Amino acid sequence: QLLALARAEPGARSVTSQVDLKTVAGGEADAWVRQALGRDIDLGFELEAASVEGDAFLLREALSNLVHNALEYTQPGGRVTVRTGRRNGCSFLEVEDDGPGIAAEERARVLERFYRVPGTPGTGSGLGLAIVREIAASHGASIAIADGSTGGSRVGITFPHG
Repeated sequence: QLLALARAEPGARSVTSQVDLKTVAGGEADAWVRQALGRDIDLGFELEAASVEGDAFLLREALSNLVHNALEYTQPGGRVTVRTGRRNGCSFLEVEDDGPGIAAEERARVLERFYRVPGTPGTGSGLGLAIVREIAASHGASIAIADGSTGGSRVGITFPHG
């Protein structure tokens, strides 16, 4: 996780090209599906083409962290959905789950390095969402955490118009 964080810091990498977020998500789907099946979680994909100028390696890392968190905190029998597409002229990627969610007052803090919500189960280091935040920033993108449509949370990265 520390290596991933170092790679995500501004100026650490400069490998950019046109990247389709749908392709990034689709390329990792098999590994995530195996993890989800092992935890009895329904993992769904709603993928539409969404091109961004960016670093494919870092974008995979960001999405992988989001999916890992969703699978980690969703209970067996739960649901996680990965989405890519375009909304209001901007490309986006998001992961929604029906886990315990992130309280509104904790949402800014969970993006900080090494912060974990007190009393949270699991073995994380508190770096996953900080890495996602750094990767989003390095792409000029914004990250937002909201309530999921059926409980849980929805974490999305929205890229600048393009």
